[in-house]
Amino acid sequence: MSLKLALIFVAFLSPPGSAETPPPAVKDVPPPAGRETEAQPPTAPEGLWPSKKLMNLMLTRWADRISRKYELEESQRAKVRKAVVERWGTFLNENRSTIQPLVNEFVEMRMGLEPPTKEQVQAWAQRVAPAFEKFREQVDQGTSEFREILDPLQKAKFELEVLQVGVGVQVAEQKLKQWQKGEFEKYELWEPTGPDRRQRRAERRRRRMEQARKTAEIAPQSEETDQIALELKTWERYVREFIRIYKLDEGQRTAVLSVLSELKERALAHRDRHREDIAKLERHIETFTGSKEELADLKRQLTELYGPIDDLFKELRHRAESIPTAEQRAAIAENGEG
Repeated sequence: MSLKLALIFVAFLSPPGSAETPPPAVKDVPPPAGRETEAQPPTAPEGLWPSKKLMNLMLTRWADRISRKYELEESQRAKVRKAVVERWGTFLNENRSTIQPLVNEFVEMRMGLEPPTKEQVQAWAQRVAPAFEKFREQVDQGTSEFREILDPLQKAKFELEVLQVGVGVQVAEQKLKQWQKGEFEKYELWEPTGPDRRQRRAERRRRRMEQARKTAEIAPQSEETDQIALELKTWERYVREFIRIYKLDEGQRTAVLSVLSELKERALAHRDRHREDIAKLERHIETFTGSKEELADLKRQLTELYGPIDDLFKELRHRAESIPTAEQRAAIAENGEG
């Protein structure tokens, strides 16, 4: 399992927040007798922490990458940018006194000439645990916030990633529990040097190739232009990935595929009932040259036509998530799936 996944919350916290936390106050020290008190500059906290401007730029770029990934429109991009900068900027700012020492200690362990000791890892993991819980709350809230910005066709693509991130968070939680017990592999928290470094890099390349192969296996194979048909391809990818991640048995696979088949039929029936209206609106939007307000109204009408498809995908997710057993869910974290 990759370090990035095991420490997903640290990786997520890497882009710093949108405002600097004031440094801790320096205690007043009485001046020597006969000398006037001179104003002393505040002492900045020791360690790595970008400036206010750099924090904002990093978060803004992060929001821009998300927007491009989901091909968001300008109005959506503005909402995402505002949400990302406000949510994560505030979170990092309010928790700087906790996060900064943890990140710096992590980097120090990574950069050491020798791997960290069991006692170092245990102490670090115990201090990380509360920050991880706060991070997970932010991820859940941010996910719900992002869903509200997306249109129905963008949501299906997003949910596949939510599934994978959810697994990653479970893995990270399990790893933290193991590290708190002093159970860890040295390369999880330490960057080797010399021959060990070359061996480690070769192993990373192998894992990247394996992940690329898995991604290719679930890539869409169709050249469909029908937007609802394209979304149904995303549903199929979601179910295939769900089956792979939870290692469903034959009966469970049959159950989830049956749910997929049923909901696809309902989606296609909805499309066929509204095919002409959908096609007309899509053509009108593609060639529209009127005002932004009129264009927004046309897109709203199209979104309303797609709305029932979005509800069907929510039903698919809900019914699929009820299928894995508690043991299968626990095995994901235990085995480092993802």
